[in-house]
Amino acid sequence: METAAPGGSSRTDGCGAAGGGIDMSSSLTPEFGEPGEAVPWRSLALVGLVLPLVAAAVLVWATTGRQDNLDRIPVAVVNNDQIIQQPQPMAAGRALAASLTEPGSGQSNLDWTLADTDDAAAGLKNGQYYAVLTIPEDFSKSILSTGTDKPVQGKLTLVSNGAASSTVPYISQATAAAAATALGQQSTQGYLGQVYDGFNQLAQNNQKTASSGEQLAQGTNQVAQGAAQLSTGAAQLSTGLDQLSTGAAELATGTGSLSTGADDLAGGARRLATGANQLEDGIGGVAEGAQALATRQAGYAGDAHTVASGSAKVAEAAGLLKRGSRGLAIDVRALAATCQREGGSTRFCNALGRARDRAGRVAAGAAAVSRLTNGVARADKGLATGADALAAGSRSLASGANELSAAGQQVSSGADDVRSGAVSLASGAAETDQAAGRLAAGAASSASGGQQLASGASSLSSGAISADNGAQQLSQGLDKLAKQSPTYSKDEQKALETVVSEPVALTSSVEHTEHANGWLIGVVLGVILWLAALLGVMRRDIGKVLRHSSSPISSRRLTEVQLRPAVALALAQGVAVLVAVLLLRVGMASPVKFGLLTLLAAVTFTLVGLVLRWAWGVAGLLAFVLFLLLQVAALGNVLPIETAPEPLQMLNRLLPLPAYVNAASQLVTGGSVGSLAGTVTVLVVWGLGASLVALLLVRKRRVARAPVVATE
Repeated sequence: METAAPGGSSRTDGCGAAGGGIDMSSSLTPEFGEPGEAVPWRSLALVGLVLPLVAAAVLVWATTGRQDNLDRIPVAVVNNDQIIQQPQPMAAGRALAASLTEPGSGQSNLDWTLADTDDAAAGLKNGQYYAVLTIPEDFSKSILSTGTDKPVQGKLTLVSNGAASSTVPYISQATAAAAATALGQQSTQGYLGQVYDGFNQLAQNNQKTASSGEQLAQGTNQVAQGAAQLSTGAAQLSTGLDQLSTGAAELATGTGSLSTGADDLAGGARRLATGANQLEDGIGGVAEGAQALATRQAGYAGDAHTVASGSAKVAEAAGLLKRGSRGLAIDVRALAATCQREGGSTRFCNALGRARDRAGRVAAGAAAVSRLTNGVARADKGLATGADALAAGSRSLASGANELSAAGQQVSSGADDVRSGAVSLASGAAETDQAAGRLAAGAASSASGGQQLASGASSLSSGAISADNGAQQLSQGLDKLAKQSPTYSKDEQKALETVVSEPVALTSSVEHTEHANGWLIGVVLGVILWLAALLGVMRRDIGKVLRHSSSPISSRRLTEVQLRPAVALALAQGVAVLVAVLLLRVGMASPVKFGLLTLLAAVTFTLVGLVLRWAWGVAGLLAFVLFLLLQVAALGNVLPIETAPEPLQMLNRLLPLPAYVNAASQLVTGGSVGSLAGTVTVLVVWGLGASLVALLLVRKRRVARAPVVATE
């Protein structure tokens, strides 16, 4: 399309002129930023003053009040705690989660969300949550263990996303630690309350123990008193028993005497009856004997004298016969001996021998007769003696009469014995009565002693029971005292000290920390690439591009030709940065993706800087620096971007430098703070947008510089 211009010239939308157009470049008014332009020093001074002020204002605006917006940082709490029902319901995990998630609880200075294990893990991985606090299943059990003999700490686990922000791990750890400390203080207060209750109970038990001791002392006194009474009663009982024993012995003696007297009385009675009978019989026999004796006494006397005379004669004849037979025997024996010596006839000698034998027998018979006669003589003497005995019997009869009289006396004496036995019996009865009285007195004394003994035994039993109860209470009190006074070993003391001083322990870890300062690496590399782009576009003003405005190539082609060196320089700068990273041995999770992303960012930053340079010349460079400051203010690596004002949060999602820094930190640390594809999209859009603006600038400036061709 051709357009008529004054002076008869025409211009086209090309790089050349039609029909020998005139070069009007020398007649154009110099523009700001073009070759040969003179930049007013006032403008530079104004920019130099305004730029720092604007930068300071942006930074102050970006950082002021962000610590008050920590409740925008998304974190999750996972409560796996099991409620304890015994000895009392305990839900420490629920209380801790409530203190974090409930507004106004004093601990909810972050945006805590209650989640389960799977959701929390997924949210931590994809950047939904910056940190996850996990409460274990045995948390309440561990809290309650403080008052047991095996105390353990309640364990909390905090996992932070190191790729999200450099301060989130510290903020979340501080918040969780504060909540854990608050809960631990409650646990410690509860434990100290139990300790104080234990002291109070110990004091009560000591009082009970003292009361039991007093009761034991009282029981002991009662036992002593009962023992004294028992001793007194036992002494009295012993005395009564002695008296009883003495009375019983005297009673036994009296009873024996009574029995003896009774026996004597019975014996005397029997003897009296027997004597009376004998007396009667004796009197009859004596009368008859006296009559018979009187009748025969005369005959016995004559016969005795006759027999005595004949016996004397027979004795004399027997003596003669004995002496003659003895001499005959001697003579015959001598004759027989002589016959044998002298040699007499055998028949005669034998006859003499037989005669000798007969003479011996005769001599023996004569001796027997002599003995018989001697016996008869003795019999006569006995007969005489019998007569004398008869006379003596007569005398005995007289004596029997006398004895009969004496028997009467014995009867009288037996009667006296009966009387004496009766007296003995009466005396024994009296002694028995006296012994019975003493026995009764001893029994009464024994009864009194027994009563005192029973009373003392009762007091002793009561005192013993009281002492036993007191001893049992004392034992129970001492047992409770022993149970409530625990003993600990050194290890147990150390464990208890640890648990009481810190009932809840927080274990913190940071994920995606292949390089500890991954977020800082992203920021530094992003700023370096931006400044490198600034250096690369400082001398690439659009005036140099417009020198080729008369070229026959199109504006698009001209733009491509002019952008190609800038892109090549940007790639070279990116490679240099990557080489520096390799030389510094910076560890990273995805080096290939990191390299490609860095090259893309270098190109994008250069295109943005080039457009600003082409659009506003030197002022564009200053705008490029100001743009850098604005983007640095919109970064969320030091403090999460959620704490920034809403406009900065939007800029963080749309500007190229924050996009690169977030993605670079993610690729270095291995974490996830957003979609990598989203970052690439932002950089590509900014790069393509800058290229399109560059094309528009070239076209606009070529139109403004083209010569005017007159048409008829």
